[in-house]
Amino acid sequence: MRYPLVKLPSDTQIALYLIKEELKSRKFFRTLQQAGLHDCYFQPHLDLLILRGLDLDDDSDKVFDAYYDIIEHRSKKIDADDESIMKQALKVYMELKRLKKKLKERRKDR
Repeated sequence: MRYPLVKLPSDTQIALYLIKEELKSRKFFRTLQQAGLHDCYFQPHLDLLILRGLDLDDDSDKVFDAYYDIIEHRSKKIDADDESIMKQALKVYMELKRLKKKLKERRKDR
């Protein structure tokens, strides 16, 4: 059993969990699409929960497009093991935090 080096705050743990699940879902449903199954009604979409959890839910297409690109890119890089998924989830989390910081700075400059 592996133990983390640091205890993460609850909100960070929740965000990372949701991101991990979204990455796995994207990978799985992309494989189904490649096999010919398109537009599956049962695909979960955790995007709004993730964006709200990180205070990025400003209903901006620009924010959602950036989020979508990050998630799509990282979901293509995961393998079927928890370490790989957690590594990509952390990268998504950090990229979204940088996006949030950048948006906050732009609003300040206005």
